[in-house]
Amino acid sequence: MYGILDRYVGKNIILSVLLVAVCMTLFAGLITFIDALRYIGRGSIDFLFVIKYVMHKIPGICVTFFPVSILIGGVVGLGMMARNSEIIILQSIGLSKLNIGVSCVKSIIPLIIVILCIGEFVAPRLEKIAEENFDKASLNVGVSLTTNGTWIKEGNNYIGILGIVNGNMLMGVVRYEVEGNKLKSYSKARIGQYENDQWVMYDVNKLTLTDAGTVHENIPKQVWQIGINLKRIEVLSDVSENLSVLQLYDYINYIEHNGVDSSRYRLALYNKFMSPLVMLVMLLLALSTIFGPLRSMNMGARILSGISLGFGYYVLNQIVAPFSIVYGVPPIVGASFATIIFAGFAIYLLNRKS
Repeated sequence: MYGILDRYVGKNIILSVLLVAVCMTLFAGLITFIDALRYIGRGSIDFLFVIKYVMHKIPGICVTFFPVSILIGGVVGLGMMARNSEIIILQSIGLSKLNIGVSCVKSIIPLIIVILCIGEFVAPRLEKIAEENFDKASLNVGVSLTTNGTWIKEGNNYIGILGIVNGNMLMGVVRYEVEGNKLKSYSKARIGQYENDQWVMYDVNKLTLTDAGTVHENIPKQVWQIGINLKRIEVLSDVSENLSVLQLYDYINYIEHNGVDSSRYRLALYNKFMSPLVMLVMLLLALSTIFGPLRSMNMGARILSGISLGFGYYVLNQIVAPFSIVYGVPPIVGASFATIIFAGFAIYLLNRKS
């Protein structure tokens, strides 16, 4: 499957991509670290906590910047081969642009699989640990983030939240009121809305335990005193979206069953599905700087072109994705629009003669 030429081309591409990925991850990690320093002194956060917090975020940062790393690394690796006339030699022995492109794709696929696994199984768990520790240290509220939801301890109350939608709605909220080692009452609300600086729960089923027995109540609307405001819930809502594909799919089914719009979460799901294709499109753009009209540029100009293309993709995706939600465009369109546009642009550059 992998011939000698495939391995040779792959070695150059993989080394360049990994080098760029490490540099970009360290640079972005440094920025995150500098930004997190402003939290020192809040609650029990100190310098050592900030270091641990950033280290937990490093895998997620690497996954985020890996598509751009493929683009810039591909430009550098292929550019070095072009400068040493190796691309010309490969073409002189009968390899076409397509053959060289296929060699690059075959070489980069194992890296893509590794990154997808990190993004699916490693990064979300570490992100949850980081945010859980941050909430405990800064908000002085006991928070536990699990695959089954978020748990908050406030005094003698234990509050479980199955999901957070759009940063201001709680789904499947339960509350256990404990007195010593004895359960005093159990309440379950279908949804909760933040209204007038307080959480209002709807369709509450409450079970109160007394010495005489149990008392069951159905309460249409009830105010719960929860010390988590919208600013604090924003952190938890970001984590609630950082789920694996299967967890995200299950979560979408749950909120749709409860009549809640799931466009935001479907967009996140489709973005996950599009991730491998985005990486291949970045590689295609890198190839276009070598075989397209940009091949006459020097290495510095090519790298700058690669950075510009990556930045252009990011900006377009960030603009189109929210617009698809606001204007009711299907989320699959918002998730794939930028990828389709840049894939077409890369093919255009590859087919255009200099």
